[in-house]
Parts: sequence; C-alpha cells; structure tokens
Amino acid sequence: MADDIQINKPRRRNTKEKIIDEAEALAALHGIEHLKLQDVADKIGIKLPSVYAHFSGREDILAAMGSRISKGITQLYVAKPGEAPIETLKRGAQEMLIFLGDRPAYFRLMLRDQSVPLGYDPLNHRAAVNQNFSLPSEINDMHNRVQSLIDRCCGAENKIGAADFTASVHGFMLIRLSWLPTRNDEEGNVYVEYHSMQSTVDTIINRLLNIN
Repeated sequence: MADDIQINKPRRRNTKEKIIDEAEALAALHGIEHLKLQDVADKIGIKLPSVYAHFSGREDILAAMGSRISKGITQLYVAKPGEAPIETLKRGAQEMLIFLGDRPAYFRLMLRDQSVPLGYDPLNHRAAVNQNFSLPSEINDMHNRVQSLIDRCCGAENKIGAADFTASVHGFMLIRLSWLPTRNDEEGNVYVEYHSMQSTVDTIINRLLNIN
C-alpha cells in the first residue's frame, strides 16, 4: 500500500479521525449510499450519540472525506528536481491511481459527486442554477500545474488543455476502478487491485500528448 500522498492520518487517532477512517472503510466495501452511522459507531465500539458529538450527520462525514481528497489533489503533478515534464505528468497520474486504488471510498465519493449537478461540497461547491460557479482552488491549482507541464513537454503543437487531460486520465481511473472488486490486505485495509491499469495510464498519456 503506497503512502506517497499524505492525508494527515495521525498514528494515535482521536475519536473524530476514527469515525472518518471507519466511514471510509465501510464506504469502500458497501458504497456511499449504504453508509450508515450506526455501523460506523458499532465498528469503533462507541454509541451513536458519540458520532453526532463530532459530526452533524452522514453528509458532514462525507465532507471530511472530501477534504482528505482535496488535500491529496494538492500534492499531485508537483515536479521533482531534475524531472522531465512528461515524467512528472506520468508520475502524478500514477500517484492519483494509487491514491484512489488504496482508498476505494474516495473514488466512490467522487463518482457520487459527479452524478449531482454541479457536485457537492467541499469538492465542487454545490451552487444554485443562477449562481456563478467555479471549480475549487485545489482543482484550479492542479490544472495550472498540469498545463505548465503540458506546455513544457509539447509546446504549441499540443492542442489538449489541462482540464481535458485530467478528465481523460482521471475519468478512466474512476470508471475502471469502479468495475474492480475490493479486497483486504493482511492488516484488514480495503483496496482495489489497480496494478493492471498502470501501463494503460501511461499509454493514455502518450496518446493524449502525441508521444510515440
């Protein structure tokens, strides 16, 4: 299980962190819509009112999960010293795949968000039809990093923008991961076997950027 992307899970977890962690584990196994707070409480060994002492309800817990996803996104596509732009793009995509594959609740939550018009907080900031809508800063910042890498890699000859690039690459991951069965490792962590997808991710990037 990879830990390249850090999402601030302390070694000594407090009750609030335990609630989020167990909600993630249950959502990974059973899906977002089947997540029940009583099941979370039972898993931790606390009473249901103790869950409500930390969160207003299920959506509040999902929002906390979304904050973890947002933090992960801020760490994607960040160049390392001496790394070529194409290497950064491919490494960033692979890190996203590992991040989601090791935490199935995250891609399940992201797929749920995308099924709702304009998404929902904190990933997409739900907005009324007549309100101005903009992507959250984490997504915009990631797109800026990706666009800079694409420009450095391909120059003016490349026609694809960062938003289309990430939609193509990450969209493939979200759909493909959702088709795969969840598994448990020796420590009981839930994950999806994503390794067979890694070479396909590189192939998609090569085709998007017209690299042979």
